[in-house]
Amino acid sequence: MSLLMIMGGVAALVVLVLVALKVSLDPKGSETDDADKSKIIHVSGVYSVLRKSPRGELAALRPTVEEIKKYLTGVEEDINGVPLKASDRTALLRHWKAQTEMNLRGIEAGDRNGAAYYYYDYLKECQVCGEFIAKGNFVTREEIYNYPLLIPPFHLGCACVLAVHHGTEKMMRETALAGMLPFFEGDTPPPLPEWTAVLSLSAAAEEKK
Repeated sequence: MSLLMIMGGVAALVVLVLVALKVSLDPKGSETDDADKSKIIHVSGVYSVLRKSPRGELAALRPTVEEIKKYLTGVEEDINGVPLKASDRTALLRHWKAQTEMNLRGIEAGDRNGAAYYYYDYLKECQVCGEFIAKGNFVTREEIYNYPLLIPPFHLGCACVLAVHHGTEKMMRETALAGMLPFFEGDTPPPLPEWTAVLSLSAAAEEKK
């Protein structure tokens, strides 16, 4: 066996011994890494661990399609007294599913592009959500990760949507869209509308506003 091969084997053995010593002396190394990751998440809201789709978490918190169907069968009119026909109930259910999918796809697309901020907008005036959320209020991706219920729709007939904003918080505050302020500050989001509030989507409902 050549001297070169012997020296190579000794060097490899030394490396293995050093690795073993590091592991034995720092058994909590991985825990420290996790803590550092959590700190990064808290500060920036954009760490890659947040890039998991919130579909599953949101579905677990929201009523099922069958629960909504059952609820609507007992609702005769919306919050403005507009009568609900069978077609109106079907439209409300279809709208709930479509808006949920649209908002989730928007977040998933934002994740692929590294978006960190999302703001609330309205497709039209919403009597229910308007009492809770101002147009332009924004949330971070971290907040969505922690509180999936921040994702619209919030009630049956909801016109609130979540739009992606590519930029920093400073850029958001300087945008032309007025009222771009954090939706909440701290660890607990404010109350949101009850999903059982019903706003009819019919033309009759629009005329009554």
